[in-house]
Amino acid sequence: MRYAIITFAIVMMAASLSSFGNKHVGALPLQLIKRAVDITQCFGEHLLEHHTQSTLNQPFGRLVTKQAFDDNCKALFLPGGIKAVHGIKLTALDFDFTDPDPLKITLSSPEMLVDVIPGLPGLITSTRQDVILVDNGVEIAKFSTPWADGVMDGNVLKTTVGRTTVNVIDDKREKFSAFISALTINPSHTFILKGEVHVKMNIALTSTPGVLAVSGPFGSFTKAAKKIGDLVPSKIVTITGIYFESEVTLTGFANFPDIEFVELLEKTENADGGFTIKSKVNIKNVSQLSVKMGNVQFNTFDAESSEPIGITVLEQLTLARGDNFITAVSTSTSATKNPHEIYTRVTENGETFRLEGSLESSMNDPILAKGISVVRASVKIP
Repeated sequence: MRYAIITFAIVMMAASLSSFGNKHVGALPLQLIKRAVDITQCFGEHLLEHHTQSTLNQPFGRLVTKQAFDDNCKALFLPGGIKAVHGIKLTALDFDFTDPDPLKITLSSPEMLVDVIPGLPGLITSTRQDVILVDNGVEIAKFSTPWADGVMDGNVLKTTVGRTTVNVIDDKREKFSAFISALTINPSHTFILKGEVHVKMNIALTSTPGVLAVSGPFGSFTKAAKKIGDLVPSKIVTITGIYFESEVTLTGFANFPDIEFVELLEKTENADGGFTIKSKVNIKNVSQLSVKMGNVQFNTFDAESSEPIGITVLEQLTLARGDNFITAVSTSTSATKNPHEIYTRVTENGETFRLEGSLESSMNDPILAKGISVVRASVKIP
């Protein structure tokens, strides 16, 4: 009778999995099946009995097969191809382009919210992700995040994205620059993150003499224990195979509409008429982004007449969310006509500069330079 119940339950499990549709269902890869063990070897026969009889109606429970754990009972494999994540939201995204290696870009996020299917265990201790970044239908970069603390709030897994290197796909650097451009000049931009979430979960045990109480990936239950050997030990289990694909929308820099002149720090006119004007400006960043760019150079023009003024370097440009006080150094160049007249006009009467990006904008990172070459911003010097 017991064998018949278990056999019936496994058949029901297969039927439940089929309800996800062929598009999202796949068997465990052969190499995993070979090294997977019966869950009774990890947690005892009574747990299999509970799982097959009581949790088939839980979405997460339906994903767990009888042969799901690795041979040391520390990793749980979900069937390949099943989407267990409804969506991902980033509250913010931080980029760093200042590494001496011009092609090394890092990112992080103070908060990632992962909306998962009901029934994912609530005793998650940490998580990490293997991610592919897709923009305009093209895979342009990959990154793997370090392990970070994670907690469940209902069906939402809250975690962070630690500092990690972005691997831009070799022949997609132009596309990645276009992605940076979209975040820079648009009020918002939508892209796709897809990949796999890995979580570590503590399967906890509470017990009183003769009573077994277990909570974990198979739900919670209490039953009379026949003997002390029936008790399930508490352990950390790594769950892998949690696939996701989600649109993510972030507010962008919107072409830096709020650059405010703060004060004139220094002004110098050379004997040949060339000049240097050093100012402090405030760039207000209301986006969900922050970025470290190092020194960034912009071609500079009179905003009204488009007369070339020279170049402006924003020194060690770091844009955090909120106010950012930056030193701006504007100098004349060989393209500057009548530099003495411009110097007098700017320092005595004021001027509105138009800052334009170019392929030389970043003196360190060619991907960033192309990404911000589309910038057209202005600052008024009173």
